[in-house]
Amino acid sequence: MVFYFVQPGETLFAIARRYRTTVHALVTANRLKDPNAISPGQALLIPRPGERPSPPPGGVVHRVRRGETALTLAARYGTTVKAIMLANQLAHPEFVEPGQRLVIPEPPEPGTDWPMLGRDPRRASDSPAAPASPPSHRWTRRAAASRGFCPSAPVTRYGLVYVGLGDGVYRALDQRTGAVRWRAGAPAARAGGGSGEGFGAAALPAPVVYDGLAYYCVPGGPLRAVDARKGAEIWQVAPADALSTPLAGDGIVYCGHEGGVVAVEAKTGALAWNARLDGGVAQPVALGDGRLFAATEAGTLWALDALTGEPLWRAEAAAGAPVFAELVVALGGQAFDALTGELIWRRTDLGGTPAVRGEAVCYPGRWVDLFTGRTVAEADGEAPPAGAPHLLAGDLHLWVTPEPALVAWDAARRELRWSVPLPAPAVAMAPADGWIFVTLADGSLAAYSTTASE
Repeated sequence: MVFYFVQPGETLFAIARRYRTTVHALVTANRLKDPNAISPGQALLIPRPGERPSPPPGGVVHRVRRGETALTLAARYGTTVKAIMLANQLAHPEFVEPGQRLVIPEPPEPGTDWPMLGRDPRRASDSPAAPASPPSHRWTRRAAASRGFCPSAPVTRYGLVYVGLGDGVYRALDQRTGAVRWRAGAPAARAGGGSGEGFGAAALPAPVVYDGLAYYCVPGGPLRAVDARKGAEIWQVAPADALSTPLAGDGIVYCGHEGGVVAVEAKTGALAWNARLDGGVAQPVALGDGRLFAATEAGTLWALDALTGEPLWRAEAAAGAPVFAELVVALGGQAFDALTGELIWRRTDLGGTPAVRGEAVCYPGRWVDLFTGRTVAEADGEAPPAGAPHLLAGDLHLWVTPEPALVAWDAARRELRWSVPLPAPAVAMAPADGWIFVTLADGSLAAYSTTASE
């Protein structure tokens, strides 16, 4: 049995990392009600690896059998050795022994699902599956009484679609029928009375679904975690004001706020770090290669250490949502070296948040080279305005036009594949297996089937 006395300024997250355990294990072993309420001099029981097995919310626990390794467990559960090490705070994959109980995180690859804005922590907006046929409308869901909010971007996981609608309430809906599985929280304050993305705008931040939990924050409210399938609240924290769209990856949830970026441990809400930057971060952040990328309203692109929040570099850039593309960070019509922050190229005729696939940075109607910014493919006709909702789906690039309509462009053939009218201007969209879900400016969510048999 090991006891540790909390030092001034320490967080439970930092103590868990030091002793190669998890925040959830510390909370369970010490029966802590609030993981953010520890104080200097407080004695904490440090559990040993595998001791006091208590499945974290949304998690799976596996008892290691003789002959099993981190590699074989990763292959069995479709996850990675790195993910298992991070979930269990293992310093080395060889620190796995028979009888030990390990938390098994979900596979990092979401398949045909779209569990967060941009699909994955990079915000690349690239799905492997193309629609089998042009979308056909199946159902629409709207709030009974709108409170003036612009709905959030939808996300998809576990056969559900998660979305915040015009009343400020987040819901999980059955993908096939639109039936409400659960509602989370009370309606937010009427639009215009609180803060949200854009600090004062009436847009709801997109939720994120990660390893069995769903995370969301209403304008002016805390960050909440609920059971993704049932909606039961797991925790809520208010680490900063004016939280923007959350991002989850490597066991941490990140949010921009009016003073910078905050990170909390995904299963407990324990504070990992809070980085004060040169301005607010209203737009979504991106994660890749151990770095978190955030653009402030002051016109600075920051790269932060994802585990500590320490600044790695900063560069002058327009406000927007960064996208991580391995060696490059794309932001609007600019590209920066992901390691140094050096500007690689700038295009004044491009804007909005691009999608990324391989060595192509993709804007609606135009693809450019990742490393040079030169145009490599372009659609006929007038391009949609900067910021139009769009995503990559298999061999198609989908985007929304002002008419409004949802169109599909085949970049390889340089031709428009199909165009489907929408009942109202689109806010955002997300695909799932055989479906496309679109939030509309009238506060509703529309579901479209993309399989011929539907």
